[in-house]
Amino acid sequence: MFYETIDDITADAGIRVYGSSLEEVFCKAILATFNEITDIEKVEPKETYEIEAQNSFPFLLADVINEALVLHESKGFVASECDVLELGKDHVKVRLKGERFDPEKHPSKLVIKAATYHRLKIEKQNGRLLAEVIFDI
Repeated sequence: MFYETIDDITADAGIRVYGSSLEEVFCKAILATFNEITDIEKVEPKETYEIEAQNSFPFLLADVINEALVLHESKGFVASECDVLELGKDHVKVRLKGERFDPEKHPSKLVIKAATYHRLKIEKQNGRLLAEVIFDI
């Protein structure tokens, strides 16, 4: 598994990802979010969307995840692939590939309302980057 769930919280859900770069951490966090919604191994990269967010670190991570959740809510889209196109100190642009959620093909898991700023972090730990995101479910 490319991420861990955070289990020491009540009434919400969370994810923890590790990566060697900020780009890797951002994509893993976005894909982990979608994997908490459905099994992304069953999602085919048929459609492509680009999303953007602006904020300072670490809030930029939660904001881009929230943009992905808006895409999920508005288009029924679930992603299985991610590429960071641009990443600056206060801006990120991401390309997501996936398809529309199909309950016949994609098992439902969590209904995630939003990524929160509660306990949000991106930090160096043991020579790699760690990010944690808590969701409002």
